[in-house]
Amino acid sequence: MYDTPSASALPAITPAQVTTQLSTALLVLPPPVPAASGTVAVVPSSSKRGRGRPVELSETHLWLGVLWAVLEGLGGYRALTRYLATLPLGRFAPVSISDSALLQRLQRAGYEPLQALFDHLGVWLQATLSPPACTLASFATHIIALDETKLDAVTRRLPWQRQHKVGHPALLAGKLAALFDIREQRWLRLHYLSESLRNCKQEALALVEELPWHSLLLFDLGYFSFPWFDYLSERGFYWISRYREKTCYQLLHVYYRNGVILDALVWLGSAHGPRAGRAVRLVRFGDGHDLRMYLTNVLDPLELPMGDIARLYARRWDIELAFLTLKELFGLHHWWSSQRPLILQQIAAVLLVAQVVQALRLHLAAQADCDPFDVSLPLLVKHLPFLLRARLHPVQWVLTYGTTQHFLRPSSRYSVVVPAIPADQLTPLPPDLILTRKANYRLYKPRPPRPASNRKKKKKAPASTSRSSRKAR
Repeated sequence: MYDTPSASALPAITPAQVTTQLSTALLVLPPPVPAASGTVAVVPSSSKRGRGRPVELSETHLWLGVLWAVLEGLGGYRALTRYLATLPLGRFAPVSISDSALLQRLQRAGYEPLQALFDHLGVWLQATLSPPACTLASFATHIIALDETKLDAVTRRLPWQRQHKVGHPALLAGKLAALFDIREQRWLRLHYLSESLRNCKQEALALVEELPWHSLLLFDLGYFSFPWFDYLSERGFYWISRYREKTCYQLLHVYYRNGVILDALVWLGSAHGPRAGRAVRLVRFGDGHDLRMYLTNVLDPLELPMGDIARLYARRWDIELAFLTLKELFGLHHWWSSQRPLILQQIAAVLLVAQVVQALRLHLAAQADCDPFDVSLPLLVKHLPFLLRARLHPVQWVLTYGTTQHFLRPSSRYSVVVPAIPADQLTPLPPDLILTRKANYRLYKPRPPRPASNRKKKKKAPASTSRSSRKAR
């Protein structure tokens, strides 16, 4: 997420401070402390008092309130101010603050404190995470899904927003381009783009720039490109993609063929037109419903069998479910404000809470000895605030009542049926086979966006009818 916050900012807070308070609220949640006991004494950081009313809401209390508002689904800043003024939060006593004062504090703060906490949380989760959620492709250092999503439109509150009609692309809040770790079930990297109609391929290079060597990337047809395939192979990345219909290819070597089942090395492109510079592997089979075709640069069928290719690409759907979790379960489809800095804050807060809940789901699956998708994420998100307010440990409660209350149930995800090819039926690759050639890339000008038209075509009257009408005249 790249944007410029307001010039003045709140005093910097350390990630350890917010992590401590977040852990207190989410895992311990001690009994409420009366305001008269003086357990929360907020003193301005500077001994010299400035103009205006003294600060009563500390930075840690403020950010913890924003995170708790996302978790409980309060849905706006006014509901957050009511919560802060009437109920204790963790070890903090209630503090009365107006809506305008809360917005001014958040506007001055920017989103940098939440972004620093997001990075700190990612390092902590990587060091303390449960067993991986995917055990396929052990040769790859990481299994990462690459995708993007458009954010919902904002409400037309500001003057420049009222100039556009409802549904205009200018009202969209932007888009998120992201990398999602399949094994650790967490967001690895996210970039915020203010241009919601920008081509996804332009941001892909920046996303994969600092990935570990030999990472395995999963992406859909929106990233299908010969230069993109060659670039990833030259950088030492593995990748899996679907085959785009009507793409030309020439067979280079056939490992196995039986009816529609095919496992072979191919050249992508034509001899006199656009073509890729590196040979890739094409697998094809039918599952009883459709004919499935995948491409990958892992050329050894013993290292990555056909069944693992199909199962790995099916896990690309994990990032789609993660985007759906952000929008539907944590309310990212409803914006608390139409201002860009506050939108970025809400995105950062939602991502933080989603990281924690996804890690909790992975920990529950490890404790219950089941697949992470056997743990119902909608039920976990819905009941987690109630469990914390009742001072019940979420892990112990789910392990006790999860089966009877359907928190733990078999996953309904579709399982791809793939034919098994014995290793002794594979034709070995010739040692002198050349797998590179001179590439030929062509740049195509993007088509300008055309507005949708709902006009119905008028039916032309028959010729006989028109002639008779002329005669009548």
